[in-house]
Amino acid sequence: MLKINTNLSSLIVQSNLKTSTLGLNQAIERMTTGFKINGAKDNAAGYSIARNMDVKLSSYDVALDNATMGLDLIMTASDSLNVITAHLQRMRNLAEQAANGTYGKDSLQAIQSEIDARAAEIARISSNTEYNGIKLLEKSDRFITPVEKLTEEEAIAQGYTIIKTAEELQNIGLSGKYILMNDIDLAGIEWQPIGKGSTFNGELNGNGYVIKNLTINKPNDNNQGLFSGGGSSSVIKNVGLENVNVTGKTLIGGIVGSTNGDIINCYVEGNISGYTHMGLLAGQSNGDITDCCAFGNASGRGYVGGLVGWGGTITGSYTICNLSASYQYAGGLAGFIENDIINSYSQSNVSGGTSAWGIGGLTGRTRGNIINSFADCNVKGDESVGGLLGYVSDNANVSIINSYALGNTSGNRYVGGLVGETYYKISFADSYFNTETTGSISGIGRGSYDGEPKGVTMTEINKLIADGVLPSFSAAQNAGTGLEITMQVGINSGEDSKISFNIDYTIGRIDINVLTSANAKRALASLDNYLKQISELQTDLGSNQNRLESAIESLGISIENLTSSQSTIRDADIAKESSEYIKMQILQQASATLLATANQTPSIALQLL
Repeated sequence: MLKINTNLSSLIVQSNLKTSTLGLNQAIERMTTGFKINGAKDNAAGYSIARNMDVKLSSYDVALDNATMGLDLIMTASDSLNVITAHLQRMRNLAEQAANGTYGKDSLQAIQSEIDARAAEIARISSNTEYNGIKLLEKSDRFITPVEKLTEEEAIAQGYTIIKTAEELQNIGLSGKYILMNDIDLAGIEWQPIGKGSTFNGELNGNGYVIKNLTINKPNDNNQGLFSGGGSSSVIKNVGLENVNVTGKTLIGGIVGSTNGDIINCYVEGNISGYTHMGLLAGQSNGDITDCCAFGNASGRGYVGGLVGWGGTITGSYTICNLSASYQYAGGLAGFIENDIINSYSQSNVSGGTSAWGIGGLTGRTRGNIINSFADCNVKGDESVGGLLGYVSDNANVSIINSYALGNTSGNRYVGGLVGETYYKISFADSYFNTETTGSISGIGRGSYDGEPKGVTMTEINKLIADGVLPSFSAAQNAGTGLEITMQVGINSGEDSKISFNIDYTIGRIDINVLTSANAKRALASLDNYLKQISELQTDLGSNQNRLESAIESLGISIENLTSSQSTIRDADIAKESSEYIKMQILQQASATLLATANQTPSIALQLL
């Protein structure tokens, strides 16, 4: 049928030309992009799957970078620990050399000088080892319990008054809740103890911040410290004091002169001096001291302690100090303790004058018990000198349980590896003293007792510690305050995508004295303990390094397999697409030629007119 208005042949050719052109364009797109799915129109389901795979591959790449950076972090810490180990090994060799007993004073001083230099270098390395601004071998603070800092909004919501400056700190009232939001420097300030002789009955939350350069020089005044006094409802917590220098008469402390309240998770570094009742935290504390530590020097006539001069209960705390009392009652933790000492220890030098009595590694005198605690102290006095406890005069049921003493104990009368003297029966349970280092052959200098204070060697002590019978230095110092690292080595939010580990570097300050043969022998045990701690940490780091290497290998496999799957779904087969291109090109050319012919068909009708 010959028609003028309708050219069916042309329409058919136009449709096929359009189809071949679209096919040709699609083939060109696929060959130029390399993808057979370039949009959802190409394959809706396949496009969605491929996009999800893109997201996963990108996440896997980030996880791979994370794991690689984790390896770098571990290697940074491990390499620094190797250097520290070399210094410790040399220090041990020097201590072993000094322990021989064939060196004079000048030679021992030369050995001590090298040991001090290497200890200083260990401190420098510990301070400067960091990765991306994260200090790996030095904690930013000395808090035993890590402090989660509150924001200003959170603090205000909890009813706190914000303290940011020295002036605001000086003007704290006698009641209310106060919280620090900055470190505060008191350098150059003539500090007046908060309360000025009155009693503080509020709460100070240091919020993990530090007050520096507190200086008080009032040798004729009582109740000197950051606070003058605290009532039974007062709480001072989460505050650190550094470079403290306080001189007073009676009831002298870095944090408070005298308090009936609690002191929780605080530390003090500095020097305290006076006549009587003094400690780096408090001169007197009838409340509880919990999770606190002190570093520095305290001296006076009597009732001198690393933490407190006269204290109530001490729990989970430690000191590394030099302490001296010219007359009576000095201890690594307390001069006198009313209640108990629990889970605490001291590594201090505690000394009394030529007529001083009641000198102990943990406390000079007590009415309470000593439980799960130990002292690695040099303890020296005239009489009633003990590795843990100097003197018990009160009619109290005193027990020493699961505790031990390591340091040298010396005096003229009533000297014991654990207890100097008691007028009332004291009981011992699983308590030990090192006969090699204390210099004592008896656990108690004078008095009656139940149970057996056991004299053992350092080898036996170490075995008891290793077996978990006795507490250890590494478990006690800064317990739970290691650097917690969490690596995101997976693409999900669950725990199976994370690797967490703790860089629990707890060596702290190294104070090794080899000026006598006895001290040098004692130093060997301390250095062995330091080396053991580093060895344990290196083992942990190595284990986590293996985990990260395994994670990297696993991520590589996942990336490879997912990339292969994505390629199958999305990538174009160039050989197939080139053939399709030629086919569509030929069809397009044929359609174009035939379209010209089809368009001439209506003109045949003119021949019939």
